[in-house]
Amino acid sequence: MCKRCGQRRARRACPALKADICAICCGTEREVSISCPLECEYLREAHLREKPLPVDAKNVAHQDIDVTEEFLRRHNELLLYSIYSLLQAALRTPGAVDTDALAALDAIIKTYRTAESGLIYESRAENMVAAAVQRAFSDSLAEYKKIRAERESSVAPLRDKEILGVLVFLSRFGQQNLNGRPKGRLFLDVLRRMTPQQRIDERAPSIIL
Repeated sequence: MCKRCGQRRARRACPALKADICAICCGTEREVSISCPLECEYLREAHLREKPLPVDAKNVAHQDIDVTEEFLRRHNELLLYSIYSLLQAALRTPGAVDTDALAALDAIIKTYRTAESGLIYESRAENMVAAAVQRAFSDSLAEYKKIRAERESSVAPLRDKEILGVLVFLSRFGQQNLNGRPKGRLFLDVLRRMTPQQRIDERAPSIIL
């Protein structure tokens, strides 16, 4: 019998509930009342099939910042590192979902935009989960800047404007990969599929935009 509804025959093993549930509960409660891990085979199959929510052009994040494909190609390493770091920050934060990752991104973007105006002020995500993702991701970006500066002492250091462009791209990409479920993690699953298996400082395949 299904552990979730107690009415239908259980046909699927649910790693979130650590019990067997029926296909209907799996489909209707997935990422709604059930916090599905990305390792779940049924969740992965669903994410590959479902269509993300449409994004109204007027609601695209930070429209005044121009992010071109050429810019992303020139900063491919930073982009890969940011994808990996954001994903790890979210996966290591209990309860983090897509909206938390986007809230963390938005707070960091606001911080970088403020810095561009000459002010030093760190914006903070409002909810505790998103704030935890923000802290972890921000620390990772700071570490990347430090390592790159040490590695490339003969060239110009990485500018905040370049990091801002990559963050804005990720924010827009996240908007385009939301499924609207309360516990949805379609965006994080897409990032997982884009993350190279190698260590981040080794040669990694380019992301197809």
